[in-house]
Amino acid sequence: MEDSHKVLFSILNERLELLRKLDAEGDSEQRRHIARETQTLHAPMAHRLGLYQIKTEMEDLALKFLDYDTYKYIAHALNAKKAEREAYIASFIAPLEMKLKEEGFTFTIKGRPKSIHSIYHKMQAQHCDVDKIYDLFAIRIILDSPLEREKSDCWQVYSLITDIFPPNPKRLRDWLSVPKENGYESLHTTVLGPEKRWVEVQIRTKRMDEVAEQGVAAHWSYKGVKGSIVQRSGDVYVFTPTGDLRRLPEGATVLDFAYSIHSEVGAHCVGGTIRNQNVSIRQKLQNGDQVSVMTSPNQHPNADWLNFVASTKAKNKIRQALKEIEYKQASEGKEIIERKFKNWKIDYTEGDITRMAIRLGYKAVSDMYQSVATGKEDVQRLRDVMLEQPEENNAPREHTEYVDKSELKGLAIEVDMNVKNVDYNLSKCCNPQPGDPIFAFVSVLKGIRIHRCDCPNAANIRERYPYRMIPAKWAKKN
Repeated sequence: MEDSHKVLFSILNERLELLRKLDAEGDSEQRRHIARETQTLHAPMAHRLGLYQIKTEMEDLALKFLDYDTYKYIAHALNAKKAEREAYIASFIAPLEMKLKEEGFTFTIKGRPKSIHSIYHKMQAQHCDVDKIYDLFAIRIILDSPLEREKSDCWQVYSLITDIFPPNPKRLRDWLSVPKENGYESLHTTVLGPEKRWVEVQIRTKRMDEVAEQGVAAHWSYKGVKGSIVQRSGDVYVFTPTGDLRRLPEGATVLDFAYSIHSEVGAHCVGGTIRNQNVSIRQKLQNGDQVSVMTSPNQHPNADWLNFVASTKAKNKIRQALKEIEYKQASEGKEIIERKFKNWKIDYTEGDITRMAIRLGYKAVSDMYQSVATGKEDVQRLRDVMLEQPEENNAPREHTEYVDKSELKGLAIEVDMNVKNVDYNLSKCCNPQPGDPIFAFVSVLKGIRIHRCDCPNAANIRERYPYRMIPAKWAKKN
């Protein structure tokens, strides 16, 4: 048996022992709290694992602690008619036993009353008293059949029963063709017995009965027979507030659980509650935890979430959400640039935008758009860079390079006739030479750039930002 199942069985056994001890104690709020927790968490857990005996006892004891008067009333009603019920069961079983023996079946027939909690549930659903519930007991036929004949034998017995007693077609339950998630297999029908009383009949084999009574633990007794709930090593079982079972990988967190409910629940998860304690989205889950999720419309996925989620679904949904956020930000940034540049009457091409992004150090244009949308990049700065870019027709790609100042030994640039020995770059778009008439241009990214006065870009520079042009001339270094 796998370790994770052993943990779950241990949890259920401990809870059942606790309930049995509480039976001897007086009434208290703590006892009611334990009973409510059992109803919403432990009994559904036992049901999911197919441990019906444990489930039934837990439900009955929980009802006893939460509504003792109703529990006692139903128990008394069942006990008062015990002799009558046993006599009726005997009269119902007699013709069945005879027919099954004639057909050569090896079998056992049991008659048992429904659990107190089950009857209470029927009373609530049907809005009636206990004496109006028509199926207070069930008949179980257990066949000793080989594995290869199990289903056919069960259906043959069903045919024999309905030949004796008229069935209610609406009450047929076929868990032979499609077993329950916990591996439960059986054929249930309700027939009209003597005195026109409805009786539930369950038909199953010895193997099916052991699985029904022992749950997933019985699967290891039969080679080649595995229930659909058999768990992979390393998984954890947790429950929703309504008792639904969730299986998650080891190391799963509250955020994994939220994504297992729905991608939108995961995307807006801000924390959760486990055992009435508020926990963060990073809280790792343990077997048997009952988890509630807290959400906020202001919460959105971020890249850090990928560092602590364990389930593939959560990781994929987070990555998908991050891509959608990036795409939305890029679209917003692009719209901002388009609107601003239009207001400033700046004409540009897609190539201009790409070159601008590269000059600013971005790996992709979309990265620049995102920076604008998030406020990390100033659109005013983009405007200055765009305006100082050489026009594509007059400035080939190599014009973005600059002359090495070390080639002009013994020379310096005198800017504004007053300042000497300033840091500068010689623009290769016009390749200034000593003695050429020159001017200085204050660049956003490259400091001061030196152009010839007859540079192909000079006219464009003078028109767009004359305020950044400074007179300059050649001079000897001191």
